[in-house]
Amino acid sequence: MKIKAVLFDMDGVLVEAKDWHYQALNQALAAKGLAPISRHDHLSIYDGLPTKDKLKKHPQTRDLSPPEHEEINNLKQEFTHKVIEASCKPNPAIIELMGFLKSEGITIACCSNSIRSSVEMMLGKSGILKYMEFLISNDDVEHGKPAPDMYVDAIKRLGVKPTEVLICEDNIIGITAALHSGGYVLEIGTVEDTNQENVSKAIAKIESDDFTEQLIRPVTRTAHVNGMINGWFVGDFYPAVLKTKNFEAGMKSYKKGDKEDEHYHKVATEITVIATGKVIMCDRIIGAGEMILMEPGVATSFEALEDTITFVIKTASVKGDKYLSN
Repeated sequence: MKIKAVLFDMDGVLVEAKDWHYQALNQALAAKGLAPISRHDHLSIYDGLPTKDKLKKHPQTRDLSPPEHEEINNLKQEFTHKVIEASCKPNPAIIELMGFLKSEGITIACCSNSIRSSVEMMLGKSGILKYMEFLISNDDVEHGKPAPDMYVDAIKRLGVKPTEVLICEDNIIGITAALHSGGYVLEIGTVEDTNQENVSKAIAKIESDDFTEQLIRPVTRTAHVNGMINGWFVGDFYPAVLKTKNFEAGMKSYKKGDKEDEHYHKVATEITVIATGKVIMCDRIIGAGEMILMEPGVATSFEALEDTITFVIKTASVKGDKYLSN
């Protein structure tokens, strides 16, 4: 099987723009006197969705009228364009990747849940718009991701089979859309993963005679703890730099005075290492460099006595295995 085209999502794949969208949306909400979306909810609930769908979900905006949604959406786009103009720059590794694909005769296109003006502006400021055969935005389809419409439309426009296409995506919403289009999918952790080595290795795997997987992960993969939910980056959940049922790992930051209610696990054994700071756990004070192991059924509350960073390991990774004591 020969790969004839590579399709790219934009935010988090070609341009590290997730935080720009997060900040711009909260600026628009604040301008209308509405409560912001928390970073946790933005990553776990809203990441990858078009702004119009975020507004339908957010408790502060879901009951507003369509004209009010449109007003907030327009404000958000204004703020987004300002940050793009100020912050968006070319990425040498991605420019190198675009040149490599073109030299191999592979067609390139972009499919993004952002509106067309934002996509064109980001790709232009990044220096990669000229490499694109075309782009498909949220404005160009009836249903954005996680529906596969834009990828299905792109494959049809290219006149190729789905199995002749590699799609680069970074979050569960985009990956779901890409998989349902029938193409091969390279899962991107951060923009640093979007490079010639990872893409060429993925293409080589697909074109080998014995490769049967649809979802491909790079041999080396990057991520940032701020892009994970509450700092958890390994386990049986998404997003994760490694998805596994065997264990969970997380790096978590707390401000002095932060607390967690008393809770326990029925299945998992947990080890908490205090990297920096000082906390109260299991009715004892634990400082930097110390660790505590809690078997299933052992309950503890948590209070940060200082600004603190913890490293936590749980085995196994079991969804929902957290129970409040009261």
